[in-house]
Amino acid sequence: MTLRTVTLRTVVGALLALTIAASPALACKGEEIYSDDFTQPDGPWPNAAWFSINGGKAELKMEPGYRGVASYLGGNFTDFDVCVDITYPEAKNPDGGTYAGLVFWFKGMDDHYEVFTTPVGVVGAFRFTKSRALLASPVRKQGSLKAGAGATNTIRVTVKDKSVTVYANDEKVAAFKGIMPEGGGYIGLMATSEKDQANVWQFSNFKLTEAPK
Repeated sequence: MTLRTVTLRTVVGALLALTIAASPALACKGEEIYSDDFTQPDGPWPNAAWFSINGGKAELKMEPGYRGVASYLGGNFTDFDVCVDITYPEAKNPDGGTYAGLVFWFKGMDDHYEVFTTPVGVVGAFRFTKSRALLASPVRKQGSLKAGAGATNTIRVTVKDKSVTVYANDEKVAAFKGIMPEGGGYIGLMATSEKDQANVWQFSNFKLTEAPK
């Protein structure tokens, strides 16, 4: 074995270790506004029975058939870049029975956008307006996502000049033009449980930055 071979292996090993050590949520590119590793429950999040923060995870556990949003209470946003790692729960119907993701321009449960994923590795987006759910981006299975209960993936949403871009594990998977309410709205975490059981969705490594230049 030559010195060159040893050196090359050392460099490759160091780069691999760096990649593993880096959090996927570092995918957000702009100047940081807020980040949360969810090790402490005293961040700017709502106090609700179905939302908890502990040990590096934020959990949304909605009652069967219910959908809930935990908003980041740091203010309204128009343009931004937000990332979070999402861990899939156990599900009786993993193909749409339960889903979770990120919400933005949130004014209320009937006035916001949400980018969601399901335990089979699907990504899609809805616009909620006037008690209607309108498809903002097609619901598609993404090869870049790891599927199945316990799998963790990074979902990233970038919004700039009303243009929305969605990434799954740093791969661009969707883009669409949004209709922004005046003054923007809150950003948050969202989860929906199956009709006949409560599902526990876990979120980690939340990061919010300015939109990329």
